[in-house]
Amino acid sequence: MNTRPVLSERASLSAFMNALWREWSPAKRLPAENSNLSGQDGTLCLPLTRPEGVLQVPLQYFSLSGRHRFDGTVHFVPAGGPAFAIDFAQTVSLLAGEPALAPEIDDSTRRRFLLRVLDSAATLLDADADHQAPSWPDAGFLAAEQGLVYGHAVHPTPKSRDEFTREDHIRYSPDFGGHTPLVWFAVQAGALWQARPGSSFLPDALITSDPGLSTMMTRYPHSEGWQWLPVHPWQAGVLRRAPAYHHWRSRDALIDLGEAGTDWFPTSSLRTLYSPHAPAMLKFSLSVRITNSRRVLRMDEVMRGQLVRDIFSSKQGKALRHRCPTLGILHEHGALALTTLDGHPLAESFVIFRDNPFPPDCTSYVMATLYQEGANGTASMVSRLIVDLAAQEQRPLTLLAMEWFDCFLSVALKPLLIAQADYGFLFSAHQQNTVLTLKSGWPAGIWLRDGQGAAFHPETIAELTGQIPGIRSASTLAFNETMANHLLGYYLIVNNVLSLIATLGADGLVDEMRLAERLRHSLLALRRTSPRFPHFIDYLLDSPMLMSKGNFMLSLRGLDETANPEDSFRSYVPLRNPIAAAANPESHH
Repeated sequence: MNTRPVLSERASLSAFMNALWREWSPAKRLPAENSNLSGQDGTLCLPLTRPEGVLQVPLQYFSLSGRHRFDGTVHFVPAGGPAFAIDFAQTVSLLAGEPALAPEIDDSTRRRFLLRVLDSAATLLDADADHQAPSWPDAGFLAAEQGLVYGHAVHPTPKSRDEFTREDHIRYSPDFGGHTPLVWFAVQAGALWQARPGSSFLPDALITSDPGLSTMMTRYPHSEGWQWLPVHPWQAGVLRRAPAYHHWRSRDALIDLGEAGTDWFPTSSLRTLYSPHAPAMLKFSLSVRITNSRRVLRMDEVMRGQLVRDIFSSKQGKALRHRCPTLGILHEHGALALTTLDGHPLAESFVIFRDNPFPPDCTSYVMATLYQEGANGTASMVSRLIVDLAAQEQRPLTLLAMEWFDCFLSVALKPLLIAQADYGFLFSAHQQNTVLTLKSGWPAGIWLRDGQGAAFHPETIAELTGQIPGIRSASTLAFNETMANHLLGYYLIVNNVLSLIATLGADGLVDEMRLAERLRHSLLALRRTSPRFPHFIDYLLDSPMLMSKGNFMLSLRGLDETANPEDSFRSYVPLRNPIAAAANPESHH
């Protein structure tokens, strides 16, 4: 019997094991020479008490940065018995039922977790069947957005979408190459909530840019009080069951026009849709649980994006833009929703209008797709790109990889560090909300999307109070230094930059510690400029551990980190800091 899973199950296994290993202290690595079941870089050993024994998971690559690769096989070694191979479903069933793993949770919570893990793995199997890995320079922006097939690389349920059917996945998911027209509602002013005056006119530009909607403005003109609300077609089914929908329809203040216009395409975040013809991307509420949360926008998230746009129009924001021209922000210019019967926005109907600077053929790529392992165990997109550059320029591969990494640090990381260290702007720039623009294969610019991940130093908020109305009352925007260190350390460094280091190391381009040394030198150079808020750079340079979000336990316990962000903060666990270790690299070679 062939017990070796296909790559998609290996991707699910790797994401699951990477997350578990970070958070469960009994998980230990056994050196290769100590086990006849070992992979190239040893074995991850997981003790079980029910049944008694050990799971052995062979390591294909051990990463100093904490993102390991596994060869896809698992063996169970029962107490007093011979080892035998088990598949992914059997593996996660044993671990979901292990009493020593989160002993406080009940059996029903464990069963829900198991079902979500298996659902995620099944989605990966389906999506991977026809997947073609995007490659530079042929791939454009959309190909990279829809090329993120394996999802979060350190999460037990990287592709779980609880409420989606298989047909929903095929139509609405990026990893299936989904595309769909929007649903449009024509609404009277009393039925439409807008984040700011003038937001109600934002759909006009979408309508005029789409030949398939040419008659909408004449049928429902502004002169008769009509405005338009674009709706995600899956979410339209949710809204059609809402009391507000029926209330406004019964008063002839809402007309459901159904699907109309040309197709839009889901990006890697699923709930944000892109169309090459449109001047804006659209981010919707989506009543679907994805990884750790149900993706219905909250009012504070909607308004945060508006505040970020205002802040970049302030004196401080303009100074940052001038100093760091390679940093771009996809600003959110307004938001709309249906109004509830008591005059509040219906959260399930929120839509945010976001900048769209990306023509379909531009070489701007979401970082998560660049880092993703290639099909059939091949190298990642970023490593293949660097290999091609080395061949074109006829230069040594390792040397060019280090120079490419240095360019990335200068173009992408340095502006985000300056934003924090000199201006007090904190951006949770993880690999799925950062887009890297390439010029001739080299990093040339970084785009940051999702204003919901922004926060600010309390002193910065105090300074902006006179310039930005309402910023003082936005209490969720202010983070103390410890919280800022942990959040930025996870999103920007662990999730993003260290993932790049791990990817280049796993693909054999360059030793991870050599890249960590270069990252450390870059941080030291910035520290010598005497920044105003040096605490984060000092944390990266000096702390032996970085804090990493506990995706495994959040998922196992069934917690929603958006609804209860304090659960997310409490989930953080220490992860060895290779930047600090690079101060004495010889001890780690």
